[in-house]
Amino acid sequence: MKTGQKILVVDDEQQNTLLLSEVLKNAGYSVDAANDGFKAIAACKVRTPDIIILDLNMPLMGGMAVYQRLKKEDKTSHIPIIFLGAKDEPVPDVVGEEPENEDIIFKPVQPAELLARVKSVLREKALRDELRKKELQIRELSLTDSSTDLRSTRYLTEFLKLGIKQARRYGVPLSVVVLEVDNHKDLAKHYSQSTIDEVVAQLGDNIKRQMRDSDIVVRSGSFEFTLALTVTPRDGAIEVAERLRISIQDATFKAGNDILNLTVGVGICQFAPHMDDDGKVLLSHARAAVEHAHKEGGNRSLMAE
Repeated sequence: MKTGQKILVVDDEQQNTLLLSEVLKNAGYSVDAANDGFKAIAACKVRTPDIIILDLNMPLMGGMAVYQRLKKEDKTSHIPIIFLGAKDEPVPDVVGEEPENEDIIFKPVQPAELLARVKSVLREKALRDELRKKELQIRELSLTDSSTDLRSTRYLTEFLKLGIKQARRYGVPLSVVVLEVDNHKDLAKHYSQSTIDEVVAQLGDNIKRQMRDSDIVVRSGSFEFTLALTVTPRDGAIEVAERLRISIQDATFKAGNDILNLTVGVGICQFAPHMDDDGKVLLSHARAAVEHAHKEGGNRSLMAE
């Protein structure tokens, strides 16, 4: 049995849907049927099929109109389609991002040809789905820091663009907090890179545990973390910064056989309308505040004005 493989048969002639459904069910597929284009679109929303057998020549809404509607929806845009055509009717051009997703069989349909086409199309779909999955995994890896499992600077860049767009349009506050380990150059001289990565990973865990799901925590430098705080004005950002600073000050961190006490300099900045749309000014102001915090002895939070 081809468990899990669902096929939707769409034809306004009930005799055809019954015949095709019977052939496919006998071959082990799970089959749904619809007798017009509107019902076909509704059926796809209820239970997304792996493939659609779609009659081109139907009243009210023809197969090409159904195809175009399905291609506009993310949920249904990648469903492969085998069109049912008539030899005496013109075949419209198929236009789409993935024209290889479509095939055509002419009536009267021969069971052996139908099953061969379905098997071939499903095999191609499985390969495309696997490729799409790998692409998503690769993209996710590029957005994640390998040492801490936190988001990467690339992710931060994309997130800030969206956050700033929302801040401009809806007046929603957006703040960033940048934390950097005090005297980190001394640590870099004393410990290996692998040990430093272990320490930074512990520090990242400490920070992430205290954040909301809607906030973004990024490792933005060797000893630096950047937080993007959604719907958070300056006072709220200051409160978060101080809570984190004190938590880090009171914690201990393992560096090989050593136990370390760390402190951080913290810079805070709230987005303002005169800033750029990419977040570069927002981040530069916060990092300037971090530098001032280091120069003033560290272990303090400063608000960028």
